[in-house]
Amino acid sequence: MASRLENSVIQTPETTNKGFWDGYNNVGIGVVAIASVLNHIGSLSVPKALLIIPMIVHRPTLAYMASKVTLERGSAALASGHPQLFVNFNERFESNLPLSVNSIQLLVHLGYAKLGEELVRKRRLTVDQSLGQRAKKIDLASDKISELLLEPEEELYLNFRVQL
Repeated sequence: MASRLENSVIQTPETTNKGFWDGYNNVGIGVVAIASVLNHIGSLSVPKALLIIPMIVHRPTLAYMASKVTLERGSAALASGHPQLFVNFNERFESNLPLSVNSIQLLVHLGYAKLGEELVRKRRLTVDQSLGQRAKKIDLASDKISELLLEPEEELYLNFRVQL
């Protein structure tokens, strides 16, 4: 009886986050993602910066955006042409909000960006093999992500179905 009670009360990684390790999507990956986008566009609003991490933590979206054969398209065409990439985007947005904010704070603290009315790149983050394969893939995807983020915030949030 005690064993059954323990199993129902104690939450282990196997019961709470099946197939997900909390350390995989960490602040370092968030910094790489946001800095990589800033390397392309120089500055962006905080609402736009908050959309970056939900895109890169989803493996299919990251793979699609990092692919060399992917054409740069607007957010409406992307969301309607590949709805499977955005089915749970609002959930990803909400669950990664603390990671996004912490990544922005660390980026500013490390001197890679300045936060005012917008997040502005102060210096480039060089992403190379020393940061790992995942960081390189994120850097590849950042070019297409930065193109998407040139659209108005309202349009992006509407097309990605983010509920505020």
